[in-house]
Amino acid sequence: MVKKKCCCDGVTGQKREYEIPDDGDLTLDELPVGMQGIVVRILPELRERKKFADIGLVPGAELQMEAHAPFGGLLRIKILETSMALHRDDAAKIVLKKK
Repeated sequence: MVKKKCCCDGVTGQKREYEIPDDGDLTLDELPVGMQGIVVRILPELRERKKFADIGLVPGAELQMEAHAPFGGLLRIKILETSMALHRDDAAKIVLKKK
């Protein structure tokens, strides 16, 4: 079974659909507040992947969801000893396994 997600690519505003294998994994935008997860993989559609890798957001990294913005656009996560905000569209391209 394959889980399909759709989001805006952030550059052209066009909708893109991508697939996530449905083997119990979830994407970062689906992680509930207060829960922890381990990054399994980062989809190639993620823009500025190097920027995220520089702060430690790489496969194997542990993170925690700290908050969702009230209108749903931004998420705040804690990775290593750093809290950061990222857009929900970017978070939808980071595949996790619940810890």
